Amino acid sequence: MLELTWRGRDEIKLSDGGVRKFLRDHDALNIRGWCAEGGSRIGFGDCAGQILPAGAYDAAAPQPAAASPAFRSFELHSYWRSSCSWRVRIALAYHGIDFSVKPVHLLKGGGEQLTDSFKTGVNPMAQVPALTFADGDGHSHTITQSMAIIEFLDALASPSTPALVPRGDGPLGALQRARALEIAEVIGSGIQPLQNLSIMQSVKSAVDPDSGSEVDGKAFAASRIRRGLAAVERLAAASAGRFAVGNEVTVADLCIVPQLYSARRFGVELSEYPTLLRIEAACEALPCFRAARPDAQPDAEQ
Repeated sequence: MLELTWRGRDEIKLSDGGVRKFLRDHDALNIRGWCAEGGSRIGFGDCAGQILPAGAYDAAAPQPAAASPAFRSFELHSYWRSSCSWRVRIALAYHGIDFSVKPVHLLKGGGEQLTDSFKTGVNPMAQVPALTFADGDGHSHTITQSMAIIEFLDALASPSTPALVPRGDGPLGALQRARALEIAEVIGSGIQPLQNLSIMQSVKSAVDPDSGSEVDGKAFAASRIRRGLAAVERLAAASAGRFAVGNEVTVADLCIVPQLYSARRFGVELSEYPTLLRIEAACEALPCFRAARPDAQPDAEQ
């Protein structure tokens, strides 16, 4: 928190009659400055604003990304419960980019992502998410894979907007970037693929590496989720501030929140991951995370 007075020494009376020594998140401020000397006084006017939580750049009214006018008609091919789609929905909301959702039901009719039209026209890997959009000349473009989409959205944003994949300026910035990507990769490469629907449908029986017992596909996925979250908990405990890597939202947070949701679906007990639960609570207080939740999507099911 910011000090109202030097080291919080003096109390300040507030407009509501209260007394405080420190500023808090969401406080409304009116700062007035002047210089006075020799009986003369020159004012510099008033400056009004609000204190936003760390990482909550989008807590104010969303603004379009600076470079987004070069592209238009953003459409996200998404499944409401897909953790990879969820990451991209957060990123779009974080950067204030208007988009529509094109629901792709991963189960109905054997899976809409497996149709020839989807594989030919959207994603040959038969997966979501896929982000389609048009450029200024009307040409259509499609980007698949959540990490590629998130980096693309970062590149469209104003340089003054904190990037979800930290830009890595200087040694400390490079370390922060590596920490964020490290957590994202553990989840994106080491956990999520093993709980993927196509894997679940293919694996009828497997050996749990931890217990040595034979389990079905869902139990195998749950064991891999527990192993992966234990690793992410250790990494986040060493790098976290308010969020997973310091005090600004990064791609690490975009991966953690959907993964914890999936873990609950697989019956994984989460009390062993207190750092991740604290990060999840901080993220869910932000508008961009709330807007991206599965139950807020047009294709959400009960």
